[in-house]
Amino acid sequence: MEVVMNEIKVSPKDRVAFVSGANRGIGRAITIELLEKGAKKVYAGVRNLKSMDDLKPEYGNRLVPILLDLRDDRSIIRAAKLAKDVEILINNAGVYESGGFCSDETLDSMAVNFEVNVWGLVKLTVSLIDYLKQREIAAIVNISSLLGLASMPVAGAYSASKAAVHSITQGLRGELFLTNILVMGVYPGPVNTDMTRDLEMEKDSPVNVAREIVEGLIKGKEYVFPDVMSKQVGELYLTEPITVERQFAHFISQEEEV
Repeated sequence: MEVVMNEIKVSPKDRVAFVSGANRGIGRAITIELLEKGAKKVYAGVRNLKSMDDLKPEYGNRLVPILLDLRDDRSIIRAAKLAKDVEILINNAGVYESGGFCSDETLDSMAVNFEVNVWGLVKLTVSLIDYLKQREIAAIVNISSLLGLASMPVAGAYSASKAAVHSITQGLRGELFLTNILVMGVYPGPVNTDMTRDLEMEKDSPVNVAREIVEGLIKGKEYVFPDVMSKQVGELYLTEPITVERQFAHFISQEEEV
C-alpha cells in the first residue's frame, strides 16, 4: 500500500503562533525563533507575565504574554479565547516528575506527569482546534521526547506521558489528514534546560532545538528529531525500535557500572 504524506508547509512569516511554556527553555527559544523568522504575533503562554518583560523592548506588540496554567481548566479557556487568530499551536509546556512503576510514589508521579503533559496538552488543543481549522494553513506541534518512543528506568511515568503525546500526535494527524493542518511530533533528547539540570550527560542547546523545530514547520515535516542524540536514536528507532527499547532499558545499569 502506498503511503501518502500530508505536504503542508507552514512558514511562520506573517503568521500568528501560540507557544505554551514559553517562559524558559525550549519554549522561550521557540518563541524567539518564531519572532526572528517574521511571525506576525506570538502568544506566549506563561505562568508569570513578567517572565517575558526582557523580550518586550525588542519585539514590542508582536509578543503577547498570556497567563496559562495547564492544570487549571479556566486558565486554558481564557487563554484560548484571547488567541482566536492562532495559526500555529506549539504544545511545549511540560513537567518531569521522576519515578518508575515499582515504588511507593508511582501513582503520584503518574498523576503529575499526565496532568500537564497529557491532559493539559489535550485540553489546550481542543480549545484551539476550531480556530486552527478556520485558517488557510495551520499547524499543531507537539513536543514529545525520545523517552516517548522508548521508556527508561526511573523515568517510566514521564516516559508514559510522552508516549501518550506521541500517540495523540498520530491520532490528530490521522483525523486532520484531509484538512489544512500540519501535525508535527518533536522528539528531543537531552536539552540544556531547568528540567534536565541534574542529568549528567551531553545536552544540546534550546536555541538549536528551536531552530530545528521552526525549520521543520517550514519544510512541512511530520517528525522532527531536533538534536544530535535524537537524530541518532530517531534513525535507529525508525528501523529497529526494539533495539532502542533495549538500549534505553539498560541505560541506568550501564551508568552505575561506570
